[in-house]
Amino acid sequence: MKARKYSQKGSSPKVNEPAVAYEKAHQVSVHQLLEIEPVKVNEPLHRVETFRKGLRKKSFERLKEVSGLDNETLASALAVSSKTIQRTDVFDVVQSEKLYALAELYALGIAYFGQDGFRRWMERPLFSIGNIKPLNLIDVTEGITILKTEIMRLQHGIAV
Repeated sequence: MKARKYSQKGSSPKVNEPAVAYEKAHQVSVHQLLEIEPVKVNEPLHRVETFRKGLRKKSFERLKEVSGLDNETLASALAVSSKTIQRTDVFDVVQSEKLYALAELYALGIAYFGQDGFRRWMERPLFSIGNIKPLNLIDVTEGITILKTEIMRLQHGIAV
């Protein structure tokens, strides 16, 4: 049997997939969110060294801009006062780790929902986590882990 070749006249071999283009437009990485070099966070030991040196204020400001959160909310998430945030140029180890964890959460959320969609998701109570607003969980590392898990469940089609 001979294989048949099918073609349409005037058709373009190029396929335009708007959904794929949409996903690529929302791909954001942690180093982009924190405005730091990728090499500083691409390996666990590099992250340890980066956290020990401390993330700079510009990383905080960039996360604040992308997340849409105010100083009070982010200060609370970092377990410091907003006055401390105003005076800080370089964050300590614990605050740097927390900024990184928040950036990971926002990178994951923005990749799935888009920036505006993720902001809305963070502000509405979720049945799957006891009708708690996700924003109320970002002050605890375990809360951030719960939120990442929820997003990954949604990505894989696991609904509760």
